[in-house]
Amino acid sequence: MSLDPNDNIPFVPQNRRPKESLLTALRGRELGKNRGKSSVLASRRMYRSIYPNATLHGVNCQYSFLKKFTPCGQYLIGMSKNQRAVHIYRFKGSGGPPDERPTESLQFWDYFELKHETLVLRGTELLSKDFCLVTANGRFIIVAAVSPPTAGTSETRTYPCALNCISNLDTVVFYVIELATGKITDKREFSREYIMIAHHYGVSLYDSLFAVMLIKSQAIQIIHVKNNGKLVDMHRIGWFNHEDDEWVLAQYRDFNGQYIAQSGMSAAASTYLRGFSPKDEDMSDPRTADRHESFALAPNNASSMEPLSETTYHQVPSGSSNANGQSPRANQLSSHLSAQTVSRQPHCDDPHSQTLSGIKQRLMAYLFRKAFYTDDGGAALRHFHLTFQQFASLVMWRMQFLDESTLLIKFGKLDCVVGKPMDSSHQTAFFVFYDIHTTEILQVYDNASTEFLRLYESWADQFCATAYTTAGKDKRHFSSTCSNNVYAKDHLKKTQYGMRNARNGGSAQAVKRSLCVLPYSPQSFSDSPYLDQALFSYDEKLISALDRQKLYQDVPIKFYLRGSGGLRFKIHLFKPSPSGNGSNSSNSSSTSSTSSTNGSTATTVNANAANNTNNTNTNGTPTNSSAGGTVVGTPGSITRNRRFAQFIPHPFEPFIISVIHQQQQPTIVNFHIRVPEQDTTSL
Repeated sequence: MSLDPNDNIPFVPQNRRPKESLLTALRGRELGKNRGKSSVLASRRMYRSIYPNATLHGVNCQYSFLKKFTPCGQYLIGMSKNQRAVHIYRFKGSGGPPDERPTESLQFWDYFELKHETLVLRGTELLSKDFCLVTANGRFIIVAAVSPPTAGTSETRTYPCALNCISNLDTVVFYVIELATGKITDKREFSREYIMIAHHYGVSLYDSLFAVMLIKSQAIQIIHVKNNGKLVDMHRIGWFNHEDDEWVLAQYRDFNGQYIAQSGMSAAASTYLRGFSPKDEDMSDPRTADRHESFALAPNNASSMEPLSETTYHQVPSGSSNANGQSPRANQLSSHLSAQTVSRQPHCDDPHSQTLSGIKQRLMAYLFRKAFYTDDGGAALRHFHLTFQQFASLVMWRMQFLDESTLLIKFGKLDCVVGKPMDSSHQTAFFVFYDIHTTEILQVYDNASTEFLRLYESWADQFCATAYTTAGKDKRHFSSTCSNNVYAKDHLKKTQYGMRNARNGGSAQAVKRSLCVLPYSPQSFSDSPYLDQALFSYDEKLISALDRQKLYQDVPIKFYLRGSGGLRFKIHLFKPSPSGNGSNSSNSSSTSSTSSTNGSTATTVNANAANNTNNTNTNGTPTNSSAGGTVVGTPGSITRNRRFAQFIPHPFEPFIISVIHQQQQPTIVNFHIRVPEQDTTSL
């Protein structure tokens, strides 16, 4: 059907979106259109009109590894190249120097000023470049130094639950540094311990509580950070649960020893000293025989049964069983535990002689009560005895604070923690909610539980509370989670759909992939408004709020408005070539240049026009650059010459630092800033 333009067709009005500009936003704020709670939304929308529109390429910063901004935005934390000192820079503001200078002539010291340099001069300690935490009051930072244990290092007290199969132990020292003075206020040392320092995996920070996961000792050390920067040890969760458990047991041993000495019971004393054994029991008693028969269902050691990936602690296997009532998979040796790990980790063939730690006893008691009160004719209780040794051999892996009194602890198999690095999303793990004050297990979920996935999707803000830099109530205005952002939830659903329809995927694998991010590392996400998925749309393969390095690609990072879908601004990691195809890494790393980007247009000015632009190496041999920064024709060049980009955004100003790393090449630092519109048009 064709329409004649001369026909009398009624006009249909269309809803036109108001033009989003800085003038419109400022005018609306001046008229007081946003009142009450909507003022927070208005401040968020203001960043749609204020964004970085220029780039300083190849900024000279050869003395420090830049790490992060503080939540207040006043300081930038860096570390020296030799990893022996902490550099604290004061941020002068994103507007640059007050004098009228060309934008392309700006340098690092025009935006930052070195305020303090704190040296760590003890032995062979080296600062970790991937560890830096800011306390809740914003006055102190916590850094970690690692050194190999020496002969003079004091041996810490170990308990029977400690893992003796870990060989690469280090001495880890946590330093508390005051930002205002640059002085070390306190430190805490853990000798001959295994702590996951990289990306804050082995610690958790919630307000003034600082927890450290000691994998070798299988304990969680909780430390209180005082307002003056001092560290106070509260208690350790592991072999003991309460603070006074060790004192109570010491009193019991003293009273028992006095009783034995007074009564002269030599037989009882020998039994007390060597411990109880099933051989001391009277086998003629029918109750003793029944108890031994029930324990015979359990395997003899931790490696004699493979965990059922589709069966949780409270579910009875639905597969076929043999004559003894055991699953055929129960007789297979586990393929995950290596022979070296099993041989080094002591285990007993006698199920009665295995000693459980305090928190492991709480876990087993919770599972027993859950199975005992299940109305299924005793099937759940039989399954508990069948899988008893599997749960008893679990080890604490990671943890995080949910609030002041609740911990989320992740238990996994021994080879997942200390064995070969494998994809954690495919391994069987269990999430335990533990109350610190009452020492009770609140709930237990496995990593394939759909119930726990629904809980995570509904309360993702609670799980991510410590993951953002400005942790605390009413401070996270730009956090995007699947519970408060429809775009983040849609991304999670797409990931689950892809895993369910993958070749080796399924519903269980989709749930495991979604829950593998738990527990969250503290301060591992950025609060920058330009990384808020409710404001801007961008390619998460190139940049994201997660503080991780991204594989660099020779394409600009584009930011689109969520409302209209229009292109707002771009970020160029390398100076665009004059032809507009690719980038020149050698040109960008040796000079300081400025490129301004507004919408889809970009203009570039080089500070040194006489710079050599030939792609040649040190031997004079010409090379060809590909999209990933690789050299074509050289064996192993794809792995050796890959470039990674790390982004350090300011918490609230239009200022983003990009750091490009490449093996055997100097680090490239770029400043993505905002300059007046007349300056960008003149560039």
